[in-house]
Amino acid sequence: MREKLLTLGKDFEIKEASHRRGGRTGETKFYVDNKVLRLRETFNIRNSKHGEVLYQVQERKMRVRDTMKIEDRSGKEIAKIKKRMVGVVRDNYVIKVCCDRDWQVYGSILDHNYTVKEGSKTIVKVHKNRLTIKDAYFIDIDEDCDDKALAMMIVIGLDDMADE
Repeated sequence: MREKLLTLGKDFEIKEASHRRGGRTGETKFYVDNKVLRLRETFNIRNSKHGEVLYQVQERKMRVRDTMKIEDRSGKEIAKIKKRMVGVVRDNYVIKVCCDRDWQVYGSILDHNYTVKEGSKTIVKVHKNRLTIKDAYFIDIDEDCDDKALAMMIVIGLDDMADE
């Protein structure tokens, strides 16, 4: 995913990339559209450019802590990203996934160098590629992850919350 693509009203594509080939991109895996002309910022993720919405993430206004809610296409809440008010030096985030599962975020979201884990199992690892000419970062989703679109929405939500 290219850095700074989550700007005002920009839609973007998430492409498969190869670490071995210096970050060259392959086929498009997901399409994301940013709906900013609403009361709250909203991102939708789709399999194809004009396909059905798989998930939607929205910021939650008027909260004590920053929160983003992820819903499926029927509007059912699947996950919540919450910013903890613990650290002064760095931000701490927790992701509440349906069925009482908690995912923890370790590392620096602003530097695009962090890991999302459930217990000791790594779900997503985000890191910059220092060898590319373009400013890009990689999102490695664990092969055993059963819902890659949900993992991508969490990365998009974290990126948006960190930019505020």
